[in-house]
Amino acid sequence: MVITAASTVETVRSKFPQAIVDTVEFRDEQTILLKPENLVSVCRYLKNELQYTFLETVTAVDWPERVPRFDVVYQLHSMPNRCYLRLKVRVGERREQHPSVPTVTGVWPGANWYEREVYDLFGIVFSGHPDLRRILMPADWTTHPLRKDYPLSGFDLPEPYWGGQVPYNTDPGVGDYYKQTLRTPEGRELNENRSDVNSSQEPGTFARPEDHEAPDTLSDSLDLPATPVPSRNRSFRQDDASKGLPSRLPEPS
Repeated sequence: MVITAASTVETVRSKFPQAIVDTVEFRDEQTILLKPENLVSVCRYLKNELQYTFLETVTAVDWPERVPRFDVVYQLHSMPNRCYLRLKVRVGERREQHPSVPTVTGVWPGANWYEREVYDLFGIVFSGHPDLRRILMPADWTTHPLRKDYPLSGFDLPEPYWGGQVPYNTDPGVGDYYKQTLRTPEGRELNENRSDVNSSQEPGTFARPEDHEAPDTLSDSLDLPATPVPSRNRSFRQDDASKGLPSRLPEPS
């Protein structure tokens, strides 16, 4: 039997008629919308019987004006059959702060961190997850940044601005060493020509004193002249002018 995404939809429809809310075909992509309570049994069947052994990702979409509010999306790949399938479940009743979906880590162990990310950024709980905690935001963060009602510029927080937005006119307190480019209403001011940067230096920082003092042991032992590092603000070679080449690179517009 040849397994395709289209035949998978028909197989799941006949095997789990009570589980399917809707099916969608768009640009040759197949999506099955499932009831949350039937998610794990359908996933286990897809993996064990139809060879959808690879869970590519788990993500979510927030529809604030809709009830249920969230789509939880599963991208599946059957490598032996070279076909893809998308599953969706909808959760989030009105004023429900943390809607719940069953975990699929018992089917695909790789779902562990995917589900943690969705929990962290959308606030969707995966019941039965072996270690459900934040993975990107600080452990004591109280909101979920990928919800559509989350402020685009983050939150202005009191000291020490733990994980949040530093106000525009506030020095974050790292001193001059790191030359921090503070957020401003007009945007970030960057050192575009990189004139203060060398190969051993972190972009946007001052060169450390030891960078200037450390001897070049190889060139010292061989008594070789130091080779200058070219820069867009320095001449290339002495004979550039005789070859009709510009001695300076044009400044960026």
